[in-house]
Amino acid sequence: MNGIPMFSPLQADYGEKYQDRPRLDVMGLLAFPFQSVLEIGCGCGATGQAVKLKFPGVTYYGVELDPVAAASARTVLDRVITGNIEALDLEYYDIRRNMFDVIICADVLEHLYDPWKAVGVFHRYLRSGGRVVASIPNVQNVRLLRGLVGGRWTYSDQGLLDATHLRFFTLHEAGQLFVRNGYEVEQVISICDNDMPTGGPWPRDIDLGRLVVKQVMAEDVQRLFTFQYLIRVRSVVAGGGAL
Repeated sequence: MNGIPMFSPLQADYGEKYQDRPRLDVMGLLAFPFQSVLEIGCGCGATGQAVKLKFPGVTYYGVELDPVAAASARTVLDRVITGNIEALDLEYYDIRRNMFDVIICADVLEHLYDPWKAVGVFHRYLRSGGRVVASIPNVQNVRLLRGLVGGRWTYSDQGLLDATHLRFFTLHEAGQLFVRNGYEVEQVISICDNDMPTGGPWPRDIDLGRLVVKQVMAEDVQRLFTFQYLIRVRSVVAGGGAL
């Protein structure tokens, strides 16, 4: 991940991703020309509806596991397929190869059994140079580290230890998820906890109660206090074929 720009213009809103609100943070990464989008886990279609309002003429498809949410999304999106992305044959639904400029996965990949395979398959449906835009929780967050020091790894209904999370990623591993499957990372944005320490001098020790992290630099603090990463990657697999 060396050389990838990191920013922290956003602070965590821990409830937002579990409600049907437009993901404005994810939309902020759509800073390039595009005409067609496939959103995996589109919910009731709030983000897609907002994209279509902001970018008139864009075609927006969705895949949604929950049939009730999918039915709602069909009222605002161009097309919605109901099912688990890991089990669906999208070509059966006339989703053609090289069809989309963007695939959005907002808080989805950590719920998949094999996200590495999924992002590899996405190449089939991306046009040459197409992008994947994703949001991924950060397992290196200090709240999880404090819990581990105290012997706790307690699942909950939402958040970093959502009980439906199957995979866990640090910044490095999130980058490798894409780089090893035929993408180059274009942009990474940190959504940071409100209590992230600021100011130097660096290096310095960060006291986390029963845990003290020694001699950390500013970029290390950012990674420790990042709740979630927003990532935009570009396909570098020629011809939109799967790896």
